[in-house]
Order: sequence, then C-alpha cells, then structure tokens
Amino acid sequence: MANSLKYNLFDQLAQVSKALGHANRLMILDVLAQTESDVDTLHQKLGLSIANVSKHLQTLKQAGLVVNERQGQRVVYGLSDPSVFRLIVSLRDVAESQLDSMQSLLQSHLQPNTPFEPISLNALKDFNQPYTLLDVRPADEFAAGHIPQAINIPIEQLAQKLPELHSDKTLVVYCRGPYCMWSQQALDQLQQHGIQAKRLAEGYPEWQQLSHAL
Repeated sequence: MANSLKYNLFDQLAQVSKALGHANRLMILDVLAQTESDVDTLHQKLGLSIANVSKHLQTLKQAGLVVNERQGQRVVYGLSDPSVFRLIVSLRDVAESQLDSMQSLLQSHLQPNTPFEPISLNALKDFNQPYTLLDVRPADEFAAGHIPQAINIPIEQLAQKLPELHSDKTLVVYCRGPYCMWSQQALDQLQQHGIQAKRLAEGYPEWQQLSHAL
C-alpha cells in the first residue's frame, strides 16, 4: 500500500515534468510570466500556429501549470501560481550548471559584443552612477508590470527613438529575462550610437520574485 501511494505521488510529479518537456511549452510559460495572453497573442509573439499554441496550452493546463478565464470573447491564459515561475528558474539553474551544451549556447549567443558584463538585480542596488532603466519588451507586457521607474521603448521602436534618449545617464536595459535577446540587441544599438548602456542579467519576473522575497 505504501509503495503504491509513493508511486502515485511520484507519478503526479512526472505529469508536471512531462508538461515541461517541450521547448515551445517553456517559451509559452516565459511569455505568460510577463503577462496574461490569449491564443492569438501567443501565436503572434512566438511564431507558432494557433493550433500548436492551443495544443500546448491544453497540456500545460492539464498539468496545473496554467489557468484560463473568459474575458468577453477572449479566453486568456496565465500562470496558475508564482511557484510555476520558480520551477522554471530552478530548471534553468540546473541546466546551466550541469549541461556543457547549455554553457556553449550561452557563451556563443548571449555574451555581449561589447566589453560590458551584464549587471545583476542585486548589483544594481549598489550601482554608483545615475542610470535609467529601459524596458524593451512589448507595450502590453510593460503595461502588465515593470520594474519601478523604468521607461518602455519596444525593441522594434528603439532605432527611431534613439534621439529621444538622454546621454547624461547610463541606460540599464532589460527584457523578459536571461534568455531574452532583445536587451542584447538594444545594447548593441546603443553602443554603436555612443550611448552608455548596460544589460540587466535578469528581467521583470525575476525582479518581481526578488521583491516578494524581501
């Protein structure tokens, strides 16, 4: 009886791990960590077919990782609990520390093309020069939540709005999190135009998690 119960409990854990076992589902959770979204929005942001997005959302919902609600004619999905994001962070930490292939990808694609190293949220507290936080996520994600005092210029608008940025403060750029390429792209553009900039190592969801832990 005890062994049967133990097996059943671990089988439930396995259901969650199975739901996490696809890159597209992890990318969906990455977007939902920023803001609630409907199927069409996820389809546009991730470049997946609507049918594919719907199928992945159903798998995530069955595993208890996302919930949905009807808002007018839209069905909107979101993370079921903050613990889901903590699970993703733990998964990320294990992969980065244990997989050589993960380290190779990080070094080849997420290392800055400038001499500046990313700055962490903790280090930002002790940053010893004036700075402005620049959020380069889409406007709907910024509206749903952002780090206090940040300004929003979505990455596709940055080039045309460079003249509006003041050069008297260092810009600290962030986006969805450590694997978001937009902050790196923004950093490259800013440096090319002689604007002092650093990239935040984390994103808004990590800031939110950190602020709740304090």
